[in-house]
Amino acid sequence: MFIPKKLFSYNKLIGSSLSETLIVMAVLGIVFTLSMGIIVADYNKTQTVIRLKKIYTVLDNVFRASSVLNSAPVNWEFPEQLKEQSSYLFFDKYLKPFFILARDCKNSTKDNCNYTFKELDGTEKSLNSTWARFYLNDGTFIALQTLGSENYKVIYFYVDTNGKRRLNVVGRDIFLFEYWIENNAHPDWVGKLLPFGHEYSRDELISSYNPNNCSNKCNGNYCSSLIMNDNWQIIQGYPWAQARYVVK
Repeated sequence: MFIPKKLFSYNKLIGSSLSETLIVMAVLGIVFTLSMGIIVADYNKTQTVIRLKKIYTVLDNVFRASSVLNSAPVNWEFPEQLKEQSSYLFFDKYLKPFFILARDCKNSTKDNCNYTFKELDGTEKSLNSTWARFYLNDGTFIALQTLGSENYKVIYFYVDTNGKRRLNVVGRDIFLFEYWIENNAHPDWVGKLLPFGHEYSRDELISSYNPNNCSNKCNGNYCSSLIMNDNWQIIQGYPWAQARYVVK
């Protein structure tokens, strides 16, 4: 069959144009996907910092309010030993009246009170019965533990900024704080709500030599300190992409 030369060239041109169009569309699709990933990640980072800053303010205000009603924390009756009920008793007396609670877990380990999560390096963890656990009305989960001796008295906090919703990973939606009531070695820490790991520099916080550091090779307990050190921002050096674990 005879095919005119002009028609043959036209068909070839159409085929080439279609191939080029498909390639361009594929490239644009990849660029769009990558861009959306960056946009979503930036949004999640921003929301994480907003929630974290909010709960930090809530905790700080609770201590300030309790100090007005119950005198300075240094005068509070602090548990001498770490026992199953000690953190709950302390929480009930000095802190609970100043929170707006959705649920007080008490001794319950059922439903959402049976709290398990993962550390930044993927290690599974759960809270034992020495932690007082409760939910705020906005869904935030908080666990606190009192720990003391002759030389120091401190309250440790686990805070999950979005409760039981994903990801339940330290450094992504779970962060640690501490409030010192007494510390003979560091009296300047007393009476302050501090991020766990506040005594370290930024370079130290993102290194992997300390198991608590904010690194994908560590448990991430110091990530709250890194965010506050960076003026309440999640910036370069933060191991955001590593925390992809989901607790079922």
